[in-house]
Amino acid sequence: MRRPAQALVEFALAISVFMLLVLGTFDLARAYMAYTVVANAAREASRYGAVHVGETGWAAAAVQAGTNLAVGLDPTALSLTASSETIGVLPYITVSGTYRFHSLTPLVGGLLGDPINIRVDTSTLAG
Repeated sequence: MRRPAQALVEFALAISVFMLLVLGTFDLARAYMAYTVVANAAREASRYGAVHVGETGWAAAAVQAGTNLAVGLDPTALSLTASSETIGVLPYITVSGTYRFHSLTPLVGGLLGDPINIRVDTSTLAG
């Protein structure tokens, strides 16, 4: 025979685990979105640098172009660096992007660490 409060206790135990899993899924989705935004920002900075590589201050302008595209991220946690290198006779623009992602759920922070360092590298053939 069930006691009247038994269902309430079972519900309280089950809902806490369920909500932790749901919120952890949302946090992982936020981390994936941040990775996608950082990758697109680095790609845009690399593209901008490949087009404007001969101009004065092209690296700072490329970083600014990538930063402008990083909508939804904390700009103080985002770092983009642009550089130029020649492989053989072909010039390449390389952009590295790093972002420090802070999770909201203790489960994700405990399993993956907090903050999660997201790093992206991309290269584009210039000219």
